[in-house]
Amino acid sequence: MTKNSKITLGLICLSLTACNDDLIVDFSGEQHVRVYQDDQALACSDTGTIAVKEHGKLLIDEHIELHCSQKGDDGLSYTESCGSETDSINIFTIHDKDLAEAESLGFSRLSTLADPQFDELCEYKVISDRRKYRLLRQLNNQYAKWQASKPANYKFQFNVTYSDCPTFAPTPNVAITVNDDAINTVYDLDNEMYLTDISDYMTIDELFSEINLQLKLTPTEVGLDVSDPHLSPRFSDMGMPEQYFINAGGEECDAANYSISLLAD
Repeated sequence: MTKNSKITLGLICLSLTACNDDLIVDFSGEQHVRVYQDDQALACSDTGTIAVKEHGKLLIDEHIELHCSQKGDDGLSYTESCGSETDSINIFTIHDKDLAEAESLGFSRLSTLADPQFDELCEYKVISDRRKYRLLRQLNNQYAKWQASKPANYKFQFNVTYSDCPTFAPTPNVAITVNDDAINTVYDLDNEMYLTDISDYMTIDELFSEINLQLKLTPTEVGLDVSDPHLSPRFSDMGMPEQYFINAGGEECDAANYSISLLAD
């Protein structure tokens, strides 16, 4: 389904009260439905919540195509006390033919909830299928180049900023050393110190996997950077992503601007 088709269909649904908010039919005749899972969020807690991409990966790993990924609320009432369950859920739009497979993975049809709260136009705000497939082909081609030319050991400068998270502490510019496809050290170039907690950092191969997953989740924006989201991401002659912006659009602080460059030993 193209971007224009999605937008047109969205306008039709807005103008017709008979439009089914559970079943979405695109102009190619394909039927889509929304499914959800509880994200296990607890009141007053910043840990333990299952991210949209974690639940989305369950579907993607079973070759289920996603046409929208978002956070929502189940519309139910819960006790208001720290540590109690919340109404937060992860919602995905999939092909109707994949519903049984999704249900076998623990997802439920959103229409089983009486009054769920979510973005009903999410499917019309994401990048078009055509652009998604083109970006996935580009990423796969560049990854093949990287695999053919990457050294066994390498060092690269890395930085990521989040354009939709103004209160987030600035992330440092770091130099990441990789030996045999595993991170050896991460050096904070801004504060001139080695980091002891390197769990949030990735090798370039892992960064390719992360971008691939985010594309399959069908983000709202992808491009060179936040100011030029319609320009193509930039890769080096070796296939390494040098500048890549991807806005997942499903949660706060998920519009990532990646900046990467190889460093000499």
